[in-house]
Amino acid sequence: MSELDVSAIPAQPNVNDPAVYDWYRMMRDEHPVHRDPVTGWWVVYRYADARHVLTHPETFSSEMHRMGFPETGLESLPQMDPPRHTRVRGILSTAFTPHSISEYEELIVRTTNEIIDGFIGKDRIDLVADLAYTVPIAVILEILGLPAEDRHLFYDWARKVMGVTPEEMAQPDFAEAMGRLQQEAITYLREKVRERRNKPGDDMLTRLANAELDGDRLTEDETVNFANVMFAGGHISTTMTIANAVDLFDLNPAAQAEVRANPELIGQAMEEVLRHRPPITTGLRASTRDVELAGVMIPANQHVAASFCSANRDERQFPDPEAFDVHRRSEGRHFGFGFGTHHCIGNALGRLESRLVLKVLFERFQEIQVDRDAVGWALPPQMVGFDSLPVALRAA
Repeated sequence: MSELDVSAIPAQPNVNDPAVYDWYRMMRDEHPVHRDPVTGWWVVYRYADARHVLTHPETFSSEMHRMGFPETGLESLPQMDPPRHTRVRGILSTAFTPHSISEYEELIVRTTNEIIDGFIGKDRIDLVADLAYTVPIAVILEILGLPAEDRHLFYDWARKVMGVTPEEMAQPDFAEAMGRLQQEAITYLREKVRERRNKPGDDMLTRLANAELDGDRLTEDETVNFANVMFAGGHISTTMTIANAVDLFDLNPAAQAEVRANPELIGQAMEEVLRHRPPITTGLRASTRDVELAGVMIPANQHVAASFCSANRDERQFPDPEAFDVHRRSEGRHFGFGFGTHHCIGNALGRLESRLVLKVLFERFQEIQVDRDAVGWALPPQMVGFDSLPVALRAA
């Protein structure tokens, strides 16, 4: 076990500053486990160590209420350990079958084309506001069976929750403030879940409200909370992934030309987008005991954050990790949608949406050029991507 000499560690650049990747490399080499001086979190930078944290829930728990995170009375899948997590995820999986997800392909393509039709004729748009945000939120509202006119409600709720900073999490009144933020969305969704149990419809919310495995069903609280997580986490991650893909292909024109010429490469290329620039920066856990990792002793009851951005660029796992290589095969290994027990249950839908939106974009526009002087990076430190991405368009 070693003592860390942290006196010479420079401050971390912003997660959306390309300089951060040199900083991550330095941390992997010299300080692979490091207690962040601002948040107090123990951050894990190497791939193997991050994977260990994400696959050992008995030592690194997802039950964040241990650390003062809010307990709303709901059972939250992302904040749940086995065996409870195993039970709930098993029931949810009956509503998230590969067949049910594939049924949404026509919806996604139709929605994307309709939204693009709305700005055809313009030579410049904000790709985030006009497409990368609009498509996922419209799709998920229709999938859940919720009114399209309620789109603004969910956008506001999601942005408030995703906009919480690590410094705010460390404040003594964080749990109370977060509980207030979530309550409005929870109240809305509870009403809709009760409606679906009394009067089923042909939508995902009905499937969730009535999902069953071996006679076991989700409680109302479990259904409400998962619908909330599905909406907030699902559309934000997909929005970031779509915008990141457009940006990375603009930065790598040879890769873009190859994918345009060979559309069958899009699925694999999107995996490289998720590895190269994962939409969520970290997977947060709580240590259940004193544990040694990479020669560093982490005390019990501490925040432990697996750095997805650093682990996905770890040269010990990925050859030439800084290269954007659309031929790289990394699905099942990168942390673009988390890993292990909490690998995102909605990842198939997110992958399908991202892949189809990019395919339609390449079919409808022969040129999509990012205005690099006008981009607006996402502000919350746990997201990697854009608040705005102005692009010039040339129709095909």
